[in-house]
Amino acid sequence: MSIPSKAECCYILEMVESDLINFSYTHPWAEQIIQEVDVAPSWLCDLATKKYQGDQAKALREYLFSEPHGEAPPDLDKFHIACLWLRYERRELSWATFLTLTGEYLDTVDGDWACETAYRYLNLFDDAYFSVDSEMDTKQRYLVDHNLSPWIELARQKFKPFRILRRANKAQHRG
Repeated sequence: MSIPSKAECCYILEMVESDLINFSYTHPWAEQIIQEVDVAPSWLCDLATKKYQGDQAKALREYLFSEPHGEAPPDLDKFHIACLWLRYERRELSWATFLTLTGEYLDTVDGDWACETAYRYLNLFDDAYFSVDSEMDTKQRYLVDHNLSPWIELARQKFKPFRILRRANKAQHRG
């Protein structure tokens, strides 16, 4: 493993800000990189030691906004929604919470996807008294309106090394 590029760190920041990962994921990941490099940058040391999400996001932002400036990958908003989807898949979020967080997030960014779509499906889901059938129906219809599939796959790919190192770290500490 090597020190990630600024573009890669944009994805990491979205994973942190969407709560897909926290210190239990970033600590083992950052420690692994620190062990393999001669000199670790301060932002990476912060990711290896700080627990508060705000401090981790701040460390990443300081690196991202430092010289030389680079361009962020396109459509980070869609990647963020895919991170929320992974939280939904692992049953951390209900369907209603996913739609609420998606609508709130899309309302704050200037992206291609309208926040109203998430809110429309949340209203339909609510009108059906949050039934299982309604969840399946609104989920399928939402995915037609907002093709999340490529972004979910990208989020899984970016999340995978963090998940693997977290599991290994937990197994190591158990015994």
